[in-house]
Order: sequence, then structure tokens, then C-alpha cells
Amino acid sequence: MNIKKSVFLFLIFSIFSFLTFNFSGADVQQEISEREEQIQELEKQKEEFQKQITERQGQARTMEGEIFILDTQIKKLQLEIRTLDLAIQQTGLEIDETIKSIEAALTKIEKIKQSLGQFIRLLDQSDRETLVEILFKNRDLSDFFGNLESIRTSQEKAQVTIKDLKQLKIELEAEQEKLEIRKTEQVGLRSVQQIQKLEVDSKKKEKNDILKVTKGEEKKFQDLVKKTDQDIERIRGQVRFLLEQGITLEEALKYGQLAAQRVGIRPAFLLAILDVESGLGRNVGTGNWLDDMYNCYRRLGKLTRAETEKNAFFAIIGKLGLDANSVRVSRAPSYGCGGALGPAQFIPSTWLLYETQVAALTGHGLPNPWSIEDAFMAAAIYLANAGASNKTQTAEIRAANAYLSGKANCRQSICRYYSNLVLQKAAEIEKDLPRTF
Repeated sequence: MNIKKSVFLFLIFSIFSFLTFNFSGADVQQEISEREEQIQELEKQKEEFQKQITERQGQARTMEGEIFILDTQIKKLQLEIRTLDLAIQQTGLEIDETIKSIEAALTKIEKIKQSLGQFIRLLDQSDRETLVEILFKNRDLSDFFGNLESIRTSQEKAQVTIKDLKQLKIELEAEQEKLEIRKTEQVGLRSVQQIQKLEVDSKKKEKNDILKVTKGEEKKFQDLVKKTDQDIERIRGQVRFLLEQGITLEEALKYGQLAAQRVGIRPAFLLAILDVESGLGRNVGTGNWLDDMYNCYRRLGKLTRAETEKNAFFAIIGKLGLDANSVRVSRAPSYGCGGALGPAQFIPSTWLLYETQVAALTGHGLPNPWSIEDAFMAAAIYLANAGASNKTQTAEIRAANAYLSGKANCRQSICRYYSNLVLQKAAEIEKDLPRTF
């Protein structure tokens, strides 16, 4: 029995030793912190470039000034791309560390289960012994009662261990959720980076076009400045993703300004949101409801969500008299499910929440998420509700965060870069909008 007592104590010790669990390695955390410091340094450099751009934009337009602005914008965008590289690396480190934490947790859970199983088997074996057998195995009654007390103490510790095991499982599930968030964030960061690379190419082309047309002569540049077409082309370049979806520049400006004014937000901010949305790899209009939405949610185990979106989708197309199999929705990206509708990229259940308000402001009895006018109005209402009607930078950042993630106070890196990209694009659209109306 003394041997059994020793086994009990050994098992309890081994179980408790497994519960020391650290989700992060010091070396990796140091590397992540270094990436964050580098990102902060680049952010300061970007702010300095933006200051130079703003100062020069406040001066009279000259060819030298325009080239300076474009060169500085290119440098700022290149810094943005470098910053995104660091953010992607940082997120990658966090993903690797989280995976290691999950693997360590699973290993510890399995060892605890095995030890508890062995412990329970020994207790069961002890319970099967008769009183006579136990008395013969102990030299005197003090040994007998001492061993009984050891068993009782071990049982109590086992209960505590089981409780800790359940807590460890909760922490594991939290780590797994964190992993999914990080993976989504990394995909989003790569998408934003791709847009920034296209912006660099656009700025370089704009600079080369100016030099080609003016041949470096100030007078020719001033003649070029007077042409309204130049400003139209600038906006055309800024909303290229909307144009790729079959929306003309005239339509984008008309319905964007109309919707924004009706709800009290900046037209440039609305256009920037819609353009960035279409450019974030959402595959607007190339998927179908069954594969990219319904079955996708079911594969992820989100059965209730699958039924909710399916019912909302059929409610929308039913009222519009559309065929479910011919209607196009967004394709499922690598980090989630598709099913978003039209230029504003609302999921079906969200569209239904705004349908009545859209109808009231447009006068359309049956709002259509694939209609440019209705889609722009729905996006404008959403942004106004999220605080964009205050028209401050802070309010627009929060509204952009809400449009992307559903959370105005989103702290993820992708939210920060997304809102920065939207405000950057909005600023460029803003300075040309007054010349076109």
C-alpha cells in the first residue's frame, strides 16, 4: 500500500507539472516587438512626407511643385509598402507562435488525460480490495488510516486538476480563435499592400505623363492645369476599381455625391470606401450563393449563420423577382465566406437591415443591392450611422473600421491600414471633386 501511495503522489506531481503553460516564447515576443518599433519609425517618416505634401499643396500649382508632390507621394507609398511588409512579418510570427502554443496545449492536455486515467485506474483497483485484504497489507491500523488519508487527499487534488484542465481547454480555444483572426489579418494586409503597389505605379505614370505632355515647360503645364479633363482623369485613376466593376465615373460621382449629401457625410469618403472595398480582393460578382455562401458557412460549422444568410438572400431576390442561380455574389476568400451583394458588398442579412432606410431616401419601393444608386445609399447610411457624419478624421477612421470589421474600435493591424488607405484615397478625391461640380 505504501508503494501505491507513492504512485499516487507521483501522478499528482506529474499532473500539476503539466499545468505550467506559457503561450509565448520570449525570443519571438522580442522579435515581434522589434517589428513594431520599426513600424512606428516608418510611421513617423510617413507623417513627415505627408506634412511636406500638405504644405506644397497649399501653394500655387507649378510644374516643379506638382512633380515634388508626386515624388513625395511615391516615397510615402513606398514607405507604406515597407511598413506593410513588417506588419505581415509581424503577423506571421504571431501566427507561428500561436500554432506552437496550440500544439503545446494539446500535448499537455493529452498528458494530463493519460495521467488522470492511470490515477483513476489505481483508485478503482484500490476500491475493489476487501477490508480483509487491506488489513493484511498494512502492518497496523495507523498505516491503514494513513493510506486512506493519502487517497482522500489525492482525490481532492485530482478534482482540482480536472478543473485546471477545463481552464486550459478554454485558453486553447481562445488561442485557436486568435489564430483565425491573425490569418484573416494577414490576408487583408497583403491585399492592402497590393493596392498600395498599384498606387505607386499610378503616381509614377501620372508624373511621366506630365513630363511627356509639358516637356518640362512651365507654360505648357499651366495650360494643362486649366483643363478640366485633367482633374477628371485624376479622379478616374483614384476610383479605378469601381470602374472595373462596370460603374462609370459619371455614375460614381453622381450617386456618390447624392447619397453622401443625403446622410451628411463627405462624398469623397464614401467613394474612397466603395473603391477600396472593391479593390480588397473581394471578387465582386463572380461567385454564387450556394458554393460561396451557404455551403461555405456549413463547412466552417456555422450552421445557423448559413441558414440566416440563405433565408435573407432568398428574401431579397424573391422580392426582386431574380433567379438565385443567375445572381452573382462575392466569391469566398481564403479567410472566410463570400455572399456579399453588389457594389457596397453588404451580406444579405445586413442588406435587409438597411432596406427600409434606403427605400425612404431613394424613393425606390424595392431597393436593389445590385443597383448603383441603392448600393451607394446603403453604404452612405451605414457610414453615417457609424459616425462619419461628424466629418472628423477620428470619426471617419472609426466608420471605416466598422465598415471593414463591424467594430468601430477595431485594434487589428488590418483595420489601421484599411482606414489609412481610405483616408488617403479620400483626400486625393476630395481635392478634385470641387472642380467637377
